[in-house]
Amino acid sequence: MPLTPAEIIHWQFRRRLLGYSVKDVKEFIQRVSETVAELMEENRSLKEERERLLERLQVYQSIEQQLQNALVVAEKTADEVKKQAQKEAELIIAKANRESEEMKANARHQVQVAMNEVEQLRKLRLRLEAELRHLLLSYLDLLEKGARVCETEVKLDEEPLD
Repeated sequence: MPLTPAEIIHWQFRRRLLGYSVKDVKEFIQRVSETVAELMEENRSLKEERERLLERLQVYQSIEQQLQNALVVAEKTADEVKKQAQKEAELIIAKANRESEEMKANARHQVQVAMNEVEQLRKLRLRLEAELRHLLLSYLDLLEKGARVCETEVKLDEEPLD
């Protein structure tokens, strides 16, 4: 069992005629030597363990730094993707608005063309009605003249010849 610092300080050697017991001193020195050797071995072991742990810590710190860098890159990439998606959405919306305006303008133009055609057809109908009325009136007038001519001929045919 290793010696504690308190035991070393308070160690009492047995007294002999000419001083301390050589056997006790040698035993104490042996125990102190063993304790120091154990402590030195434990210290060496702990230093080695500390070095291994420091190396592992450095590896983990390196991994952590790489992860942080990857996270920063991922965040930047995500921001860029969002910005790009926003730009694309804005372009799509702008294109859709342009196409919508073009479609509206085209529809308005088609409506105007159709209205012009309707107006032309209305004018044509009115003109045809007027021409047909005029033609019918002309035929009616001819019929009336023809009927008068027939009446006159009939009257002439009825008059006796003297």
